Amino acid sequence: METLSVLPPQAIDFLIRLIFNLVTIFILIRFIYYPNNGQKELIFTFIIIGVVAFLIASVLNRAKIDFAMAIGMFAVFSIIRYRTPPFEVKEMTYLFAVIGISVINALVESKNIEWLAFLMADIILISSAFALEKYSPRKNFEKKPLTLNVADIGILKNKLLLIEEVKKQTNLDVFKVEVSKINATKKEVTAWIYFR
Repeated sequence: METLSVLPPQAIDFLIRLIFNLVTIFILIRFIYYPNNGQKELIFTFIIIGVVAFLIASVLNRAKIDFAMAIGMFAVFSIIRYRTPPFEVKEMTYLFAVIGISVINALVESKNIEWLAFLMADIILISSAFALEKYSPRKNFEKKPLTLNVADIGILKNKLLLIEEVKKQTNLDVFKVEVSKINATKKEVTAWIYFR
């Protein structure tokens, strides 16, 4: 406790923000990202990038560096691509979320109302990520390519008859057929079929 009383208020504020940022990122990555995606090696990456983004944003804020330069630096961070296997869209989204929340935690002023604002930002991010990881929309239909033989090419002029023919040949609940290729000599039709 004596050590904390020796530190200036800015240092105490910085340490509280850093700890809060680490806890937020840890919850986001360890308890939301990892159980749903299982890539253990990315836990290290996300947490370190979050800490680095927080530290850089804190330094930029204290040094009062030009805002455009600061945005440019974070734009560089947000488009990082590793030369090893490329990140999936989901991993890039989590990376962007970690950088974004770290910048927010570093730049909010330490007044009571603003602390509430950045606390709400952290809670919104964590709860949104959790809800979206748990949400899985019901698939309404499937789509696949199909090559089928037709007795009469004239059937292609009538969509309803074509759908009935595809239903008969596939035993699927087909509701739409998009013809992409016709071979009139072989009486073959290549099409995308949509079914439930």
